[in-house]
Amino acid sequence: MGISCEEVWRDLSDYVDHELSAEQKTLLDAHFMECRRCSAVLAGTRNIIGIYRDERLLAMPEIYRERLQDSLRARTAPARRAFLKWALATAAAVPLGIGLYSFISYEKGKHPSQFDGLPADALVAVSQDGSIKVFHIAGCPKLSGPPKFLRIREVVRDGYLPCPYCVGKLQQQKHG
Repeated sequence: MGISCEEVWRDLSDYVDHELSAEQKTLLDAHFMECRRCSAVLAGTRNIIGIYRDERLLAMPEIYRERLQDSLRARTAPARRAFLKWALATAAAVPLGIGLYSFISYEKGKHPSQFDGLPADALVAVSQDGSIKVFHIAGCPKLSGPPKFLRIREVVRDGYLPCPYCVGKLQQQKHG
């Protein structure tokens, strides 16, 4: 029992790619022996596949290839630079963020007596610069806004950090 030309054409791609069972291959081989039209279609299909596999046929002229490569380089260079800038900024920000977090965590954990000998009942002025809570000693020019006064033990409990300017003034008074 033979197969029709339509069945052969449906399975032609699988035949060329050697993806048919032995029985199907035998049926198609027999059909190709008998049918000149399907044999011509098979030969044409193999020729087209051979042409597309030959790189020389579709080779781009050298001048056009160079222009295309230059154009692609020009378009991708800014994107690469932007990505590199982003990656470097991120790489720099991570250690800085970890250091700041560590400093804030360290300062929050300090006992009141560790703030340059200020007594736990001493009053200090507090302010909030962005998300960072800061406390100041009396008369600090860096204090912004209306002052609010808290005791040292409260500022430590609430996570306030000492003003760097005030710490420097206290150290000068201590050593001076």
